[in-house]
Amino acid sequence: MPGWSDERGFTLIELMIVLALIGLAASVVVLTMAPPGGNARADAVQLAARVAALRDRAIIEGRTHGLWVSPSGYGFERRIRTDQGPEWQPIADGRLSRDDWREGTAASISGAATGRVSFDRVGLPDRSATITIARSGTEASVIIDGAGDVSVR
Repeated sequence: MPGWSDERGFTLIELMIVLALIGLAASVVVLTMAPPGGNARADAVQLAARVAALRDRAIIEGRTHGLWVSPSGYGFERRIRTDQGPEWQPIADGRLSRDDWREGTAASISGAATGRVSFDRVGLPDRSATITIARSGTEASVIIDGAGDVSVR
């Protein structure tokens, strides 16, 4: 007759750790997704997460990456070398693909209708910037400081 030491399976602690990891992953997904028809703050939180991912990607790839903002939307680019010299190449994959503002959204970057902020290969921005998003009577700002930290106000 087999004893307790011969049985195989997961312990309660192992199962609890797996459930905690699944919960953490689900919360990250929920926090980065803006609800349909959400307010300006939800858009700012989503944009801030994407800008932080762009900064991290600049560090990982060891090349300059940029964010551009216009009245119609925003997008992400990377600086590449070509035979004609350095050029901006749009990033079109996953979280860093171009995105349009929702209907009724007004956006500006450091007070201008259009602009760009780029992160060098160590994650430092070429300038600090404030991206202001306004819609449906709400307003929120994504702040990129001189050290490359990204926050929402």
